[in-house]
Amino acid sequence: MFTLRADTLAAILDQVAPHRFPVDDDAHDHDVLVLDSTPGYLHAAACSDRALAVARTKVAGDVWTAPIAYQDVAALRGWLESSDTVTVEHVTADGHHRLRFTEGSAQVTVPAASYASLLPWRSLLRVMLGARDDDSASGRPVQLSADDLSRWLKAGQHGEAIEFHSLGAVGTLVTAGPDFLGLQVPRTEDGPVPGEGWSPSLRTRRFLFAGRLLEVGARYADLTGTVWTVPARPGAGEEPYLVSADAVVLPISQVLAIGKFLIRLPD
Repeated sequence: MFTLRADTLAAILDQVAPHRFPVDDDAHDHDVLVLDSTPGYLHAAACSDRALAVARTKVAGDVWTAPIAYQDVAALRGWLESSDTVTVEHVTADGHHRLRFTEGSAQVTVPAASYASLLPWRSLLRVMLGARDDDSASGRPVQLSADDLSRWLKAGQHGEAIEFHSLGAVGTLVTAGPDFLGLQVPRTEDGPVPGEGWSPSLRTRRFLFAGRLLEVGARYADLTGTVWTVPARPGAGEEPYLVSADAVVLPISQVLAIGKFLIRLPD
């Protein structure tokens, strides 16, 4: 459980929400926004076939991950408009895996989208940052503000890909198909090194329980072929709960009593 400002939570939701599959795309098990908590940060992650976006804000929280359907994200986002400071709790009750958002007597409870496929955003970002560190694959960064980007949107109004090419101190060359050229004046401030300071967010979140190494957010299969996800790290002296694709929530001891063992599945 942790507390943060409502506008801070709203901001990270807004940063990633546009990066989703088209509404009419047949990708329902991926069309979710993932809230992912670590002891240092709350992350919001979303993806489509063309983009991955992850935003974060500092919190002093627990370790859990919860995919949320976009219709529930929209309801939460509307509720945050009239809120000031919000307490966030990850709860497992009545066989369900939920997030509870509270301010005073007002409360919104959002179910986890148990049907959602795993979004291995940490692995994807590690690959991307590894490519950044390869000098042969990286060039001078192009710096554009949100206002800069909005000015170029109509350059690709007929579906052309808009490309940004750094010209160093001269600025940025903008192209859209064969019949459009533009030049963006360079920005003068030094931006952050891409990915700098993200190492705590990208670490795996593994823990030992009864001699078993488990990872929050990872998938495991038992002897019966049932796939389980570890939604959260247990508290001291507590037993981990597992969540199946059918939204069944069980303590690990009950899963092992039937399934005998757990095999880690690849991302």
